[in-house]
Amino acid sequence: MGMILLDMTMSLDGFIAGPNGEDRGLHHWWFSPAEGDRQVITDLIRNTGAVIMGRRTYDLGAEQDGFLDNPFDVEHFVLSHDRPEKPAKGETSFTFVSDGIYAAVRMAKSVAGDRDIVVAGGADVAGQCLAAGLIDEMRIALAPVLIGEGIRLFDPIAAGRSSLEKVSVIDSPMITHLRFRLQK
Repeated sequence: MGMILLDMTMSLDGFIAGPNGEDRGLHHWWFSPAEGDRQVITDLIRNTGAVIMGRRTYDLGAEQDGFLDNPFDVEHFVLSHDRPEKPAKGETSFTFVSDGIYAAVRMAKSVAGDRDIVVAGGADVAGQCLAAGLIDEMRIALAPVLIGEGIRLFDPIAAGRSSLEKVSVIDSPMITHLRFRLQK
C-alpha cells in the first residue's frame, strides 16, 4: 500500500496562494522545470494512485481549464458539500465526497492500490489530514518568493502536532524540494 502524501508548493513566507487563490508565480517551476524538477514531477505522476483536494482547489482549476491537460490520470476525490452545476472540462474523473476527510481517504485507498494518495489542494484539506494524523509524508516545494498575504498552508491547528524526519532536499534554480516523513 502506498503512502498518503501532502504535496504542495509554498512561498518562503508560508503561503500556497494569494488571497483570491491566485498563483503569484509559485508554480512556474512546474511548467518550466529544470532537470531535478522534471524527475520530481515524473516520480510524483508515476507513483500517484489517487488525488484528494478541496472544493476551492477544484473550482479554481475548473475556472482556468486546469484539468484539460491533467497529467494525473487517476480518480480525484473532492471534499465538498455539493456538486458543481457544470463539470470541469477535460478527462479527469472526479468523485465529490460530502462525508468528510476519512471517507475521502477510504475511497482513495480503494482505488490507489499500491500507489500513493496525494493531498494536492487546499490548506483546509491539508490541515484536516494533518490534524487527523493521516499524512505519512510531506513534500513541500519551497518557492523563493514572498507573497505577504493569502492562503497559508500551515494553520495553527497543525502546529506542534507531529515530529518530522527529513527524507531529502533537492535544490533547483527555481524551487527547493523538501521531503519530510511524519513521525507518528
